[in-house]
Amino acid sequence: MGAGASAGEITADTVAGKAEEVLKLNPDNRCVKYLLEMKNEGTLPTEAADLARLYACAKTGLENVDSGLGCYAMDPKDYDDLALFFDKVCNDYHNNPAGDKTHVTNWSLEGVEGLPEGGVLDMREIGMTDELSMRVRVGRNLTTFPLPGAMTKADRVNFEKTMQAAFDVLIKDEAYGGQVFSMTPNDVWKEVTGDEENPNLITTEKYDELVAAHVMFKDMAADPFLASAGIASDWPCGRGCYQSADGGFI
Repeated sequence: MGAGASAGEITADTVAGKAEEVLKLNPDNRCVKYLLEMKNEGTLPTEAADLARLYACAKTGLENVDSGLGCYAMDPKDYDDLALFFDKVCNDYHNNPAGDKTHVTNWSLEGVEGLPEGGVLDMREIGMTDELSMRVRVGRNLTTFPLPGAMTKADRVNFEKTMQAAFDVLIKDEAYGGQVFSMTPNDVWKEVTGDEENPNLITTEKYDELVAAHVMFKDMAADPFLASAGIASDWPCGRGCYQSADGGFI
């Protein structure tokens, strides 16, 4: 049941068989652990289409033995329609066996041990006087597009072009400025959008420079976890980033 397996070849027995093989090699692979548990409970989907959806979400965990989590939703509906599987995996990951924990955001440092006198987290108090930076990553999806694992090449390029309108607003704002760095080749850009050239296309040298500066991500196609999940498909089409003029907002 490799990467090229069709929906017709996927059965509860083949999924469970592969899960059992992987679990013997890595008992910490949550994806296969709970696929096998569902098979033993008799709760794996019985409809071929539903089982194929579950397989698509679990494919990276089945193909990559060393996965810790091993699954990606392909559509927001998967979290509801395949809730039995995702709840098991997520509750295990968050040490929430009863599924009753509720996340509470709390930025207070009150009661935190090891803080400098006065209770303020001032790095200068522990000898770190050079300027520091902190990166906060926020991920969002657009409802008009599938999640990355289920996107087509056209989806990825159209997503990029859709986001350009938002980036244009930032670029015109003096507080941000900056530019977009795109990796979508001109021929693909023309094929999907009809425009002759990708206005933001960068060279290989510029890409390498941005990777070295930790601005752009590395070759996703070289990541076996993302490749199995479909997230790295069509690389480098539809990939790129916006960076503000001061480099602080990416």
